[in-house]
Amino acid sequence: MQSIRDVAKRAGVSISTVSRILNNSANVSNEKVSAVKEALNYYHYEPNQFGRGLVKQKSNMIGVYFPFSSFSIFETSYNLELLKGIEQILPQYNYNMVIISESKIYESQDESGPRFLESAGQRKIDGLILTGLINKQASELALKRLIDQKYPVIYIGKKLHQRGMNIYAQFENYTINMMQELYKKGHRCVLLYYMHLHQIYIENISTQLEIELPGLKIIPSGLKNIAESREMIAAQIKEYVRDGTCTAVCSASVELLRLIMGICVELRLSIPDDISILSVEHKKGDGALMYPKISAFYVPAIDMGREAAELLLNMISHDNSEIISKEFVTEYIERESIKQLT
Repeated sequence: MQSIRDVAKRAGVSISTVSRILNNSANVSNEKVSAVKEALNYYHYEPNQFGRGLVKQKSNMIGVYFPFSSFSIFETSYNLELLKGIEQILPQYNYNMVIISESKIYESQDESGPRFLESAGQRKIDGLILTGLINKQASELALKRLIDQKYPVIYIGKKLHQRGMNIYAQFENYTINMMQELYKKGHRCVLLYYMHLHQIYIENISTQLEIELPGLKIIPSGLKNIAESREMIAAQIKEYVRDGTCTAVCSASVELLRLIMGICVELRLSIPDDISILSVEHKKGDGALMYPKISAFYVPAIDMGREAAELLLNMISHDNSEIISKEFVTEYIERESIKQLT
């Protein structure tokens, strides 16, 4: 395979001249342009996006980072909606995206750091969207390193540093709102499922609700992944709902919701007569596709993706380092899965 060096040699010009012609970045004589075009055709040379970026220190690529998960990136509605939103913005700026994911749980003692540091450090990408940080301390340090270097980065999640930009979906707020909705309908014992990533927020939420909603008992259950938690979830629903006093279950996602509903069928629990269910949905209308239709708080992941991409690409284009933290409000959609208790 021929390189840009071969093209330059055949055309009798420097590599930088070939690069300028490819990128239309400077005036070059018609004679040299013709010679380079002839060499390009001769070698059937097609410059790749990364190769051109190395010359002009720009790749026209952004990275979208996903931490390790037992789920494939493409198996959760949150990730798919987020990527869909990002993809809708990129053509407006003549950009593409590259997905960066971890093959294992990132540990703080890993000297190389999370994979997004390598892509950013080698200028393979012009900017970065982070969708989650598993190891709080180590990942925060990696993010802070990029912010300190004024590297274009947007974090989707609660703000971690005074400087930098983030997009947030108010996890604490909509979790509190979920409990309030159930409380209004007479439920006083709720089994709350959440992803382990949100562990640091749950204690504050529980403390606040104990004060605001007298008599409410929350049984929190953090999940590192859904697939390996099936037996635990089944045992908890049997203990706290079928054989206990819990009357409601909160689901962190539609993917988890499907598992919970399957377990309810196995335990012969009727929704909502025996158990009320309230979920989070990231693709609007997903809860309406269930039977019965599931009440849910809609988290607008597609809008979050659009906003993150817009902010990042503006930062890249205009070297804008203004501090921005934007919160997205969730929408409660009441359907058929919550029973009004007397």
